[in-house]
Amino acid sequence: MKTFAILVVSIFITLNLNGQSFNEAKKALTKINSLDQIDQLRAQHPKWTISTDLTLESDSSEFPDIVKANVGDILKKQYIPQGPTYLIKILEEREEELCKVKYVFLDGRGTLSKEKIDSLRTVIIDRYNNGDYFGTLVKDYNMDSNQTGELDWFYKGIFVDEFDSAVRKRKQGDLFTVDVDDEKWYYVVLKTHDNKMEKAKIGVMIQY
Repeated sequence: MKTFAILVVSIFITLNLNGQSFNEAKKALTKINSLDQIDQLRAQHPKWTISTDLTLESDSSEFPDIVKANVGDILKKQYIPQGPTYLIKILEEREEELCKVKYVFLDGRGTLSKEKIDSLRTVIIDRYNNGDYFGTLVKDYNMDSNQTGELDWFYKGIFVDEFDSAVRKRKQGDLFTVDVDDEKWYYVVLKTHDNKMEKAKIGVMIQY
């Protein structure tokens, strides 16, 4: 999804220029016991790919070992087949508040003025209030590659604060606009579900 690629908080904090072995990564992780120590780990190994990781309970089919793991456990994690392999240490277990929405994105970085965008958003909202299906409005107006306008359940920190804050305080069925003025990203958003809480494992991981 082209637009949200910039919104998403990257899990790859630094480039892994030289790499390190499994044993080196495991030795480094055994010394880390809290999230507060991650910056220290990065300072000690500036060329390593070191990042924080959050695995939701609903990820159990993809990462069953991590979902079942206890705080302090060290495990392997691979996001895609043939992709990079990471060694992760579980540091916390907590509940995350998740949100779910659909959206129409209007891109202000091109020829559309803010006045034109506001006019289009009024049309979109009027059409929805008059009975048009939101999916039809996505097909008619959305300006990124997401053909349905639907997002998976997401937790705080995935998207920019303007978007997350606007969504998080709404309830199911609310239709509203969101402006990310610094990026000239503008949205009409439908809150499709009320927020829900889900258990998550938080850890630090190193690519090896």
